Amino acid sequence: MKRILFFLFLIATTGVMAQSSKVVSAYNARKDGDYKKALEYIDEAAKNEKTMADPKTWVYRGQIYQQIILSEEDFGVDKVTAIKEGLASFNKAKEFDSKDKWAEDIDSGVLVMKTFASNLGIQAYNEKQFESARDYFLIGEQAAAEAGEFDTLAVYNAGLAAEQAGDMETAIEQYKKAAGAQYLGANMYIYMANLYEKEKMPEKYLEIVKEGRKAYPDNSDLIVYELNYYLRNNKYEEAENNLKLAIEKEPDNKQLQFSLGVVYDNLGRRDDAKVAYEKAIAIDPEYFDAIFNLGAMYFNQGVEMNNGANEITDNKKYNAARAEAKKVFEKARPYLEKAHALEPGDVSAIVSLSQLYALTGDNEKYKEMKAKEEALKE
Repeated sequence: MKRILFFLFLIATTGVMAQSSKVVSAYNARKDGDYKKALEYIDEAAKNEKTMADPKTWVYRGQIYQQIILSEEDFGVDKVTAIKEGLASFNKAKEFDSKDKWAEDIDSGVLVMKTFASNLGIQAYNEKQFESARDYFLIGEQAAAEAGEFDTLAVYNAGLAAEQAGDMETAIEQYKKAAGAQYLGANMYIYMANLYEKEKMPEKYLEIVKEGRKAYPDNSDLIVYELNYYLRNNKYEEAENNLKLAIEKEPDNKQLQFSLGVVYDNLGRRDDAKVAYEKAIAIDPEYFDAIFNLGAMYFNQGVEMNNGANEITDNKKYNAARAEAKKVFEKARPYLEKAHALEPGDVSAIVSLSQLYALTGDNEKYKEMKAKEEALKE
């Protein structure tokens, strides 16, 4: 009876030894540089119920994939998949390593995979293989997370590569993670706003800019980004509030002063617009936009007054109204002429001057400007 029991025990252990030998064979094949054979052996061991719960099996499998990644030989698996498989193997090993016997090998293995992902991601990005770069950086982020770390650089790089690959969804997702970790400060919100603007998603643009302003209320770039939204969408009252905030921080910014003038101009507050345009010109006496707009504002006011005069039937009152309109046209003249001198090819300045000279009876100047206007049409 004892002999039978002993014989049965031998039969039972033979299967275990056979599968354990697969692990040993995989180890030896890896040492010999035969990674294809090593992978075959270790995959057999990983599928067998006798060795699949052994952390050593998975550590060896992860190490074999490390060698495959470094090798130039074709193993029928791309490097992205190899890193994923290697990382998954070390995670499996950790799951089964209840006594932390393999902890050092597992931790170093995960770190190596993270380094592979980062280096290959940078290489792919530099070679403009943006989809591959994105995938590598995402794996690097995952590897860091499994090691209990948040790799802000991997997170950001994955977003950057995704953006270059045209994968907006992943880019935004990664940038939001980076922003949540305060990586690059307000710039992350600006990057997201630029993406939404590129994709013509104005509501999302404003939403992310407002999130950024909540996190960085004193950032002048975000104030201007919000302002740009209001200006593009003719929300002038909201724009005025943002401009005043921005000007408090940058009173010598000519563009902000000019933009405030535009806002007041559109709100019909000409006196305020005049002050804002003049401040912009004081900062830069050759600032074409502000000079032209101030001249155009006076010109438009003169046209309105002239049109009003044409409605008057009393000849004396009509002449008086026309005379007042001419005074306003004369205010416009030096600004429009200077704008033309600064940018001789600007069509708006030429057309405005042509009309101004016609309305004020300056025939010689009118002919000169009309000739320039006609020349531009050729």
